[in-house]
Amino acid sequence: MDTLLQGIRDSSLAAQAIVYLLILISIVSWGVILYKSRWFRRYEKDLVRFEELFNHLGGNLDALHEQTTHSKDNPAASLFESCYREIHLLAPREANVAVIRGEVVEGVERASERSIAETEMQLEKGMSILVMTASTCPLLGLLGTVWGILEVFQAMDQTATPSISDIAPGISAALITTIFGLIAAIPAAGAYNLYSVRINRIIAALENTAGRISNILVRHQIRQTRQRGEQSP
Repeated sequence: MDTLLQGIRDSSLAAQAIVYLLILISIVSWGVILYKSRWFRRYEKDLVRFEELFNHLGGNLDALHEQTTHSKDNPAASLFESCYREIHLLAPREANVAVIRGEVVEGVERASERSIAETEMQLEKGMSILVMTASTCPLLGLLGTVWGILEVFQAMDQTATPSISDIAPGISAALITTIFGLIAAIPAAGAYNLYSVRINRIIAALENTAGRISNILVRHQIRQTRQRGEQSP
């Protein structure tokens, strides 16, 4: 740490400005990393709770609606409520029972796709900051290093016989910006890759839930079709 601080003090004003900019970007990046870490943990816990409830109720959509109607922050519950609302909008009712037809299943599939797309957009908020940090900070650090080395060569032109002791502090100070660029970029790149995997897992879980809802509706449709066939003369 003392080496870094000494390097900053020995750097030119341009290099110091780049270092402070990199520190600011790193602080913003870490804010996004910590915020999204809490967000992902909550989403993953909500998904587990919803799946346990889904399995416990055995596919009873009405009972599931009663249990999840107030769980708006749960992505799986929001997906289910979108599908449930679509069922009641499209399915005619006979003897207070929703009649499931092909257009109902198609409407529910479209509603689930919209809900999943909205959730994916929410999950990807802030990811662009991590990408920009990971891609631009090393370049900013390299810019500061090249600038510092250029200043060292210009100083050498003004010295008759420059020695290593004259050049070394300037080169050391020039490398400081590259170090800070990597310090800012590496956590951002790691977090982006990790969070991309978690986003894919959450989306896959939601798609699995949507598929299970569609399967339940298809089974209801087949059952109702058979019942009508048995009742007709």
